Amino acid sequence: MASVPWGGPAWAELDVTRNCTAFGDYAAWVTTDGNEPPFPTVVSFWRAVVPEVNSTQPTRAQIIDWHEWVRSNRTTLARQVADISSCRPELCQAIGSEVDGSPAGFGLLASYGLETVLLTVYCTFALLRYFNNRKRRASSPNEAQESPEAVKSSVFSRVNEALRGTTYDLFTAAAFLSLGIQATVIYSQVSPIAYRYNSSLQLILSAFAFYPLATMLPLILNSVRRSWLKGAVLVGLFVIHTAAWVLCTNNAQVDYYHNSIVIGLCPQNHPSQAVVSAAMFTMAAMVWMPPLFGLCLSVVLCFYRCNNRKMWQAKWLKRVAKGAMILYASFNFVCMWGAWIILVVFFSGASWKPEDAWSLGQALVLVRGWPLGLFNVEVPSIDYSKLKKEERTL
Repeated sequence: MASVPWGGPAWAELDVTRNCTAFGDYAAWVTTDGNEPPFPTVVSFWRAVVPEVNSTQPTRAQIIDWHEWVRSNRTTLARQVADISSCRPELCQAIGSEVDGSPAGFGLLASYGLETVLLTVYCTFALLRYFNNRKRRASSPNEAQESPEAVKSSVFSRVNEALRGTTYDLFTAAAFLSLGIQATVIYSQVSPIAYRYNSSLQLILSAFAFYPLATMLPLILNSVRRSWLKGAVLVGLFVIHTAAWVLCTNNAQVDYYHNSIVIGLCPQNHPSQAVVSAAMFTMAAMVWMPPLFGLCLSVVLCFYRCNNRKMWQAKWLKRVAKGAMILYASFNFVCMWGAWIILVVFFSGASWKPEDAWSLGQALVLVRGWPLGLFNVEVPSIDYSKLKKEERTL
C-alpha cells in the first residue's frame, strides 16, 4: 500500500468530487462487498479521479488493472473510505438503508399508521362507553335498562355501534398483518444472504406487529364469542413472534459487528443501538409476560387451595386478572405509538430508493386495512333505531 498502481494520490486523497455518483456506486461496492458496479461506472469513476496518466487518458486495460488491485485490497480500502468526507450523501444513497421494501417500506409504514389510528379510536370509544355505563349505573342503579327505541340515535351511538361490531374484524386484520410480517421476517432471516444489513429494522417491525394485538386483548376477550379460535390464534402468534424475536436478535447483533464500517459512514440509514435494544427488551417482555404471569398464578393458587372450583371463580381473582390485562394492554398501547413515531423519524432521515420504498408488495399491505376503515365511515350513517323498528314489523 506504499504506492498505488495509478501513480497518483493515495486512495483516501483522490478528488472524488468530479463524479460523486460514480464514486458512491464504486465506494458502496468497496465497503459492503455487495453488487459490483457495471464496467461503464468503473470507467467513469477512474477517469474522473485519475484524468491523466503520462499526459494521456487512462486506457481500459489500465482501469481493469486498477480495479483488480482494489478488489485485492478491498478490506483495507474499505476502512479508508471513512476518511473521504466528500460525496457522502451519494455514498449513503448507493449503499442504501434498511428501508429495502422487503418488508420495510412506505406501504408498511402507512399500514402501521392506519392500524395505530384505528386502534386508538377503538380504545377511546371503549373507555367512553365504560365510563358512560358506569355513570348510568351510579345515577340509577335500580332503573331498568332503556329500550332501544328510547335511546336517542346520535352520531356518537352510531359510531360506537360500528366500532363494537367491527372489533373482531380489526383483530383479524391485525392478526393477518402480523402473521404476514412475521413470516416475511423469518424467511428473510433464515435465507442465505452474503450481505445482511436489515435485521435491526426487521426486529422493530416484528415488535410493532405484536403491540396492537396485545393492546386489543381487553376488547376481544370481553366476550366468549369464538373463544377457541381466538385462543388458537393467540397461541400461534405467540410461537411465531418468539421465533422472529430470536432470529432477529441474533442476526442484529451479528450485523452490527459485520457492518460497523457502513454504520459509521451512514448512521442515519440504520436504527440506533438504543432503539434496537428497547425493541428487543420490550418485545421479549410483552410476548412472555402473559404466559409467565398465568403460570405463576396457577402454581401459587394450586398450592394455596388445590382443586377448589370456587377459588377460580372468586371476584378478587377476576379483578386481579382484569386489572393485569388492562395494565398489560396499556403498556403495549404506549409501545405501539412509540414504535410508530420511531419508524416515522427513521424513514424521514434515511436514504432510500423509490423502488425500495414503494412496490407492489407495499401497496398490497395497505389493502387489508381500507375495507375496515370504509366500513367504519359508512356504518355511522345508519340509523339503528329505525332499523330495529323495521325488523320488528317484518
